[in-house]
Amino acid sequence: MIFFVCATASPFTKLPQIYQYDDFSLCRRRYTEFVYCVATAKLLPDETKRLWNVISLVTSNRRNFPRDKLERGLCLNDYHVGVIDDRRVESIVSAHLAGQIYTKYGLHISTEIDSCWKNTSMVQKTTFGEMVFVCISLFLIILTIYATWKEPAAATRGVLIESFAFQQNWHRFTKASGPDSLPFLEGLRAIGMLTILVVHSQLPMIRMPVKNPEDFEAQTNHFVFPLFNSGNTHMIQFFFALGGMVFGLSCLNHFEKCRTFHGAYFIEKLVRRLIRILPAYGFVILYHATWYKRVKRGPLEFKFNDYCSSNWWTNVLFVNNYVRPTEPCLQYGWYLGADMQLFLIGCMLLLFVWRFPQMTRTVAASMAISALSIPAYVIYTESTSATMTFDMRHALAELRTYDHFIKYYLPSHTNVSGYFFGVIAAMLYKTLDGRDQQSRFRLILQRTLSLCSIVLFGLNAFTMILPSLNINPRMSLFHALYGSLLKASWGWCYGVLFLVLALKSKSLLVDVLSHSCMQCLAKLSYCVYIVQYSVIYGMYTNFPIPIKYGAFNLVILTSALVLLSLLTAFLLHMAVESPVVHLGNKLLKYFAEKETLSNGPQYKQLKNL
Repeated sequence: MIFFVCATASPFTKLPQIYQYDDFSLCRRRYTEFVYCVATAKLLPDETKRLWNVISLVTSNRRNFPRDKLERGLCLNDYHVGVIDDRRVESIVSAHLAGQIYTKYGLHISTEIDSCWKNTSMVQKTTFGEMVFVCISLFLIILTIYATWKEPAAATRGVLIESFAFQQNWHRFTKASGPDSLPFLEGLRAIGMLTILVVHSQLPMIRMPVKNPEDFEAQTNHFVFPLFNSGNTHMIQFFFALGGMVFGLSCLNHFEKCRTFHGAYFIEKLVRRLIRILPAYGFVILYHATWYKRVKRGPLEFKFNDYCSSNWWTNVLFVNNYVRPTEPCLQYGWYLGADMQLFLIGCMLLLFVWRFPQMTRTVAASMAISALSIPAYVIYTESTSATMTFDMRHALAELRTYDHFIKYYLPSHTNVSGYFFGVIAAMLYKTLDGRDQQSRFRLILQRTLSLCSIVLFGLNAFTMILPSLNINPRMSLFHALYGSLLKASWGWCYGVLFLVLALKSKSLLVDVLSHSCMQCLAKLSYCVYIVQYSVIYGMYTNFPIPIKYGAFNLVILTSALVLLSLLTAFLLHMAVESPVVHLGNKLLKYFAEKETLSNGPQYKQLKNL
């Protein structure tokens, strides 16, 4: 998360300004045949110049911007009279920047054009994919309006009217959780999603052309920055732990009701999960593959590349955290792939627990050992760092060039700790729930939570001094042990926290988390997660640049993005997720009843899962 601290920036006033952009909108209005280019001017080394030595020193700090690369947005019509031929663009840009920078700073450059726009490139023909998206959107709108209008007058509601009527979806949206659930978990989900949304709303600021990059650098070089960076890095473990807890409780509650083993239970659970996830996910992916490129037309388009038009299938198959992770469709979609893979692993483990109940403790112990050993093994064999450290160059590339991010942060097998500790917490809760000595266990868990919190803070605080130790990551046993314990500490703390809250008899915090408003926000969390990329990047690419980095602009921008994301998520939930999930569940119930009639009473327990 971007945060503000009291720090004094170094006097960089004499250094070349990193970002300088001509007004793109003014260029379009002023010239009918406009040509606007964004180029990177790389300063060539010249150790005889004092300025270059200062630039080299500042750039050597990986937490600083690469000051030897200057980004310029140029309206070429301002610097060249007459028609600008495509073949002359590069020479015009190079000549102008070389003369300007040498005159001002006495340094030579090499130039690379990032992207160019002209009047013809701003006009696009409507593609077949765009027409498909428009047709689907119109169909959903018309169907929702028709079902909403027809619903009050219908004597017997059909399945389509019941699924798509706004009144019915609003009722499902405000409906309380089931009796077997722990409603405070949904409150935690809502808070976690809002936190993620706020963080993600601020992160693209790093890649924006800002007027005062030295203020950024003052924060990234602050002593406590690694602590905040560690919290930001491991925040995702909350959702893995929560997912493991909810999944574990759902399965274990079913095992109590149905002692007879049925492997088909997990197949139906997978089908229901796909019904809930894929329709809304597919709708957003289709938007990104078609219309999204129209939203981000402008000088910042190249900074926020999206690969949904070519790599959409990696998201649909939930393998995008392994396959082509450097060219993602939806930057944050990797989590859905990892979560689906962990869900399948959890299904296999709990399938074994259901079939062999006496092996429950063995399975739990195996999960705990795996949660510690697998991340350690990956860190050791890949010779990667113990945790994600901040590097401005990787941040500017959205971490797509960061080896640790690709090999350790994204894969599901390195995120088993959070998910497994969530499942273990669910097992412990089912063991402790209803016991006579529950108050004694509550006291033990509260003390355990206090101890875990101290360990968690200590392990994360160690990141502040870790860079100064200069430990070689090559096959480092220390990095492997520390990195594994650091990641596991988050999952374990979340698991203990869930248990403490679940076993509290009376608590104001639990009551607040269980409030109906929190339940409603939690139902929007999935749609918020999948639409945030569209909203956040769509707004950033259309923002006037350069922008001044500061608290006021961040607060205004973040507030607008949060509200707009929530509104967009609500519309997606009411028009796609809720009706399609209801329709899919109705169809599943119909086929289950049909199967029951044709195969006998042994299937009765499956049809009401």
